[in-house]
Amino acid sequence: MRTPHQAPRARTGCDLQRIDDVRVAVRDFGARYLDRVYTPVEQEAGRTGGAPSLAARFAAKEAVLKLIGTADGVDPRSVEIAHEHGRPVVRLSGLAADLAADAGLGPIDVSLSHSGDHALAVAVALQTDHETEPRTHTA
Repeated sequence: MRTPHQAPRARTGCDLQRIDDVRVAVRDFGARYLDRVYTPVEQEAGRTGGAPSLAARFAAKEAVLKLIGTADGVDPRSVEIAHEHGRPVVRLSGLAADLAADAGLGPIDVSLSHSGDHALAVAVALQTDHETEPRTHTA
């Protein structure tokens, strides 16, 4: 039996990150921290924009994972926050991409901001497919 078409609904995620937490992690752990959390594209943005830029990208990763619905087992580098045409864009790979597809999420839009001590990110996507049975994922 075919189910009636469900209208897309908006899903959101947001996160607030202390800039000093990122600054301290970079100072204390250097490349080990950067390589574990950020893609080369994001690290380049951090070389240009410093800790506020990295903190905004970390907040964006968290916002996207909240939008998807889980961060369990997801490598933070599988949520990449790049920049194209003057705007941040989300690129998903691996488990993050699988989970977003399973949730029926369309393209994810993200907005970043930082001021003073904090960086903020909001992620939004339309959910067009409401899957009832989650698929099993392999890492």
